[in-house]
Amino acid sequence: MRSPDGLPPDRDGASQAKLVELQRRVEELTSAVAARDTFIAVASHELRNPMTPMIGHIELVLNGVRSGRYSLRQVEERLERVRMVMNQYLKRAATLLDVSRITTGKLRLEPSPVDLCVVTREIVEAFAAAARHASAPITVDAPESLLGTWDRLAIEQIIDNLVSNAIKYGNHQPIDIVIECVNDTVSIRVQDRGPGISVENRTRIFERLERAVGSNEPRSGFGVGLWVVGQLVDAMGGTISVADAQGGGSVFTVILPRHVHVTCV
Repeated sequence: MRSPDGLPPDRDGASQAKLVELQRRVEELTSAVAARDTFIAVASHELRNPMTPMIGHIELVLNGVRSGRYSLRQVEERLERVRMVMNQYLKRAATLLDVSRITTGKLRLEPSPVDLCVVTREIVEAFAAAARHASAPITVDAPESLLGTWDRLAIEQIIDNLVSNAIKYGNHQPIDIVIECVNDTVSIRVQDRGPGISVENRTRIFERLERAVGSNEPRSGFGVGLWVVGQLVDAMGGTISVADAQGGGSVFTVILPRHVHVTCV
C-alpha cells in the first residue's frame, strides 16, 4: 500500500517528520538572527548614548584651556568629571551582555543600596553640556537623599535614556525631573515640552525597535532606548507610562518598589 503521493507509508511519515524538524530549525535560526540584530541595535544605542556628555565635558575643558579661563584646579575638576563619565561608560559596556539577555528572558539583576537622588543628579550633571547646547535646562525636584535597593546600572540606564530623549525631542525647552517617595514606592517623572506623543503611540513606543513617528512627531528614535527602559523597569517590578504634560510636551513616569530583591528574571 502506498500513500497518495506514491511513497511507502513509512517513507511518507519520515519525510513529514524531517519537514517538521526542518521548519523548527528554520524558526530557531530566524529567532537567533533576530536576537542578534536586536543585541547589535541595543549595543549600538547604549554605547553611543553616553558619548554625548563625554564629548561635551572634553570640549568644555579644551575651550577653557585654550581661552585661558580655567585655572589648573578647574582643569583638574573637569578631568575628574570626564573620568567619572568614562568609568560609567566602561561599566555599561562591560554589562551589555546582561542587557542583551532581555531578549532571552535571562536578564540578571544585582540589587544593592542605591541613592536614587544622588544617581539622578550625577546623570543630570553628565548631561549638562548637552543640555546647554540644546537650550534645554534641566531642573531636579527631589529630596537630598533617597536610599533604596535597586540594580544601580538599571537605574542609571533608565534615567539616562529618559533624560537623553527629553533633550533630543524636547523642542529646546526646559526639562523637569521630579522624584517622590510614598511609603515603599518611588516615582521618577521626566517632563519635556516637545511635540508630545499621540495616544495610539504611547504603548507602541515601549515595544522592541518601535518608534513614535506621526504627523505631529516628525522625528524618530524613541525605539531601542525606551524598549530597554521598559524591560528594565519591568524586571525590577515597576511600571512606566507616558502622558501629555500640562502646558504641552510629554511626561514619562516610572514607578518602582523602593526595595528590589530579585536577582534573575
